[in-house]
Amino acid sequence: MNINQGVILVGGRGERLRPLTDKLPKPMVEVAGIPFLEHVVILLERNGIKRFLFLVGYLGDKIKSYFRDGSKWGVEIDYSFEEKPLGTGGALNLAKEKLDKTFFLLFGDSYLPIDYQRMASIFINNKKKVVLAVYDNAFDTDVPYNVMLDKRMKIIAAYNKEKNNPLAFNYCDAGVLVVSRNVVELIGEKTPISFEEAIYSRIIAEKELGYYIAECRFYDIGTIERLKTFEQYII
Repeated sequence: MNINQGVILVGGRGERLRPLTDKLPKPMVEVAGIPFLEHVVILLERNGIKRFLFLVGYLGDKIKSYFRDGSKWGVEIDYSFEEKPLGTGGALNLAKEKLDKTFFLLFGDSYLPIDYQRMASIFINNKKKVVLAVYDNAFDTDVPYNVMLDKRMKIIAAYNKEKNNPLAFNYCDAGVLVVSRNVVELIGEKTPISFEEAIYSRIIAEKELGYYIAECRFYDIGTIERLKTFEQYII
């Protein structure tokens, strides 16, 4: 069974990319002649994901006016607008009525060129509530480790550095998840709140957070330097 909905968080302001983001939302920053988000849509469409939900906020109308209904790329695109910053968890909770039973969740400033349906099969076969793509980026990126796998290769911590030695974290979140819609009910109404803050500690305790180890590095455009790195990769 394929998972064919991609939910993409594209509501952030992109402060570290200023002045590029003074008049553009971060995912619309141009890379190799087209918006970064268009590269993501093309990647996912090639991986069998044909339906998209963009969770938009800052200058979200610019995203909608460019992508419209998605037919130009052979996909369907819907939108959920937040009127004020809700955080990644709050934005997802706001859009819960538009979510499939199972969906890919991506951050709109990251790009991970994996086999998405292979990751979907990991989710289906392991029967977890969430499967997180992780990567050992010891030599490839400057993104710090934020996920801990134990010797039995089970996730025992994610992001929670206050309770664990940061040096023990041995993987990093690669920016792609497969999520069961019923997890969204756990987020609650508190805003702003991140998906990680709302969900991870609880489902780790319940042994419901699985993982998919990405064999290729991920890219993000969180800074000008990373934007240039991605452009070198994509051209």
